[in-house]
Amino acid sequence: MHSEQGTVLIVDDDQGVREALSLLLGSAGYATLAFASGQEFLQAQLPEHPSCILLDLRMPHMDGLEMQERLREAGSDIPVIFLTAKASVPAAVRAMKDGAADFIEKPGLQRSRLLPLVQEMIQRHRATMERHAREAALNARIRRLSPREADVARLAAEGKPNKVIAVELGISERTVEVHRGRVMRKLELASAAQLARLASCLSHTRGRST
Repeated sequence: MHSEQGTVLIVDDDQGVREALSLLLGSAGYATLAFASGQEFLQAQLPEHPSCILLDLRMPHMDGLEMQERLREAGSDIPVIFLTAKASVPAAVRAMKDGAADFIEKPGLQRSRLLPLVQEMIQRHRATMERHAREAALNARIRRLSPREADVARLAAEGKPNKVIAVELGISERTVEVHRGRVMRKLELASAAQLARLASCLSHTRGRST
């Protein structure tokens, strides 16, 4: 199931809570997936589009804090909103220090509190996914550079003029110009300023040619 608004992943051992949240969020246009335990969640194939997790703090066998730790170890960037009883607020605060996005108290849970928070977290995840996609596309373009082009790109991004690059690499200034033109085309850049902004990405790139 997919919704343009995003998917909310509900993890709670209380079937009534799962059903109530699924109904509420579905009526607001979100897709939902519900899980009765952390183990069930961790074994599932998760959606590859913007999502957030509503995670019960207190569950048998694997509580929300342990599941959060498992997610962190797996490199998950899906925002987590903890569902907690009033007495568990201090634990929820600790969970936020460990990376949770927010928490909501179950008693008297209000639509006016839940829906804006879910929307915010899904928008956050969407922005994270878009950033990762841009980074992946850039890295793919960088990998298209030849070893010599990678050297020229790195030095040019550091602001070094062609004459200096030529001396450092032991090639002619004209050769630097040719490689620099190819770098700009392969990286799909229009200006030296754009190349300079990639300095940190290129700093780990080293050519292998002599």
